Amino acid sequence: MKYPKYAVPSLLWTTGVAAALALAGCGGGSGDNGGANRPTAYILDSVVLPASAIKSVAVAPLPLGTAVQTHFVVLPALEAPKTVSDTGRALQIGSRRTVAATSSVAQTQSALQWSALPNGQQAAAINIQSTGAYGLRAGVLVDSLPDGAKMRVYSQEHPHAIVERSGAEINALLAQNRKAGETGAAANTWWTPDVGAGDATVEVVLPAGTSVDALRVSIPVVSHIFQNLSLPTKAELAETAKASGRCNLDASCTSNYQIERNAVARMVFTHSDGDSSMCTGTLLNNTKGDYAPYFLTASHCISTQSAASTLQTNWFYRSSSCNSGVPGANAAVRSAGATLLYAASATDLSFLQLNEMPPVGVTLAGWDARTAGQTGEAVYGLHHPRGDLLKYSVGAVTGYRECKPDGEDYDCSPGDANSNFYTVRWSQGTTEGGSSGSSLFRRGRVIAALSGGGASCDTPDLADEYGRFDKVFSSRIWSWLAS
Repeated sequence: MKYPKYAVPSLLWTTGVAAALALAGCGGGSGDNGGANRPTAYILDSVVLPASAIKSVAVAPLPLGTAVQTHFVVLPALEAPKTVSDTGRALQIGSRRTVAATSSVAQTQSALQWSALPNGQQAAAINIQSTGAYGLRAGVLVDSLPDGAKMRVYSQEHPHAIVERSGAEINALLAQNRKAGETGAAANTWWTPDVGAGDATVEVVLPAGTSVDALRVSIPVVSHIFQNLSLPTKAELAETAKASGRCNLDASCTSNYQIERNAVARMVFTHSDGDSSMCTGTLLNNTKGDYAPYFLTASHCISTQSAASTLQTNWFYRSSSCNSGVPGANAAVRSAGATLLYAASATDLSFLQLNEMPPVGVTLAGWDARTAGQTGEAVYGLHHPRGDLLKYSVGAVTGYRECKPDGEDYDCSPGDANSNFYTVRWSQGTTEGGSSGSSLFRRGRVIAALSGGGASCDTPDLADEYGRFDKVFSSRIWSWLAS
């Protein structure tokens, strides 16, 4: 049976990904465990991230937008307005759009109108507006970017909400893409964070004494976000918060799962072609107790380093109170991307390390990597269906499935206890597009992540398939989590 609800594009097999990452030097260091051949534990409890685990970050300087000349580019409305789509890879929420005005280095250099700042620095900015978009990610194709430069991203609507990255940070991210074996535009494009508006200003600040010719970038494409993903800065958020099916259960309406729910993040990421998607992922604990931000999701969500580099996560993204439809005040965004450590299409699981620490108070979830238990065991899921505020589902493992990639789908058949997937049926709640990659919990610990299936509010009796955590743990990722 095929499961197009969480359909998959071309995915690399486990051996192919592992080989590529190994050749690229990804997943090295302590994760390789110095040749050790077995984990120190197969089961681990959750832990809460303390403030002491997060390094202080310098506050960005005051906005320069008022002192910097900005070149404006306005794209017309999409000819065919998009709607949220759960066909194809993951849950598509954004479409590629070409930007003819800044498609080459020469055009971009011409568009940048440099202003001399009092401290000797030079600054210029380009604003791109995609009419009708709820969000925008600019694809900055880098030919040459001084390490000492700063790239600042904000919208005209929210000019004081600035995301800033140094040239060194961006260059390191792109070097990581190339080390993973990626080439061309996919390897050399930095996708700006989505700042929650239909326009994005990309502002460049060059160090004093640096020639403007040292900057060679272009912005040939943007990703037009056609679903409203905003935190509560827009009245329209109420519509987005009710986007999932009526049978989904608000995670703020139960006293259960209060530890585990803080390990779950809504994910937004952009593919090399400029389309953007959404899934769900979970932060994992490790036996070293060093709070390393390891992160589990589905391989059909992220299976390449270039996609991992674009990862943006929303934390504490749940209702402020039961069914309020508005996120709590502690909802937070992180947008520095991630390092892809391991991807396995045989289990449809990906394992990453976030490049930026999540906010204080998140949970690093415990896990259970022992061999499969008995069918009929009670389980639950925590997820973001269609990008909605956090929901939960309650059900049981009812069996096993053997699933293999088949074009853009997974082809599944009945399996046994040695198979790579659990079959789960829900007694309360369900899953939808956007839930992909979310963890299945048993007694407070992760045992699997959502691959696909037929469950929905309209088809509550159909099953979902979850890739088994114990399978990827034993094959490789124990060396990060339990060495």
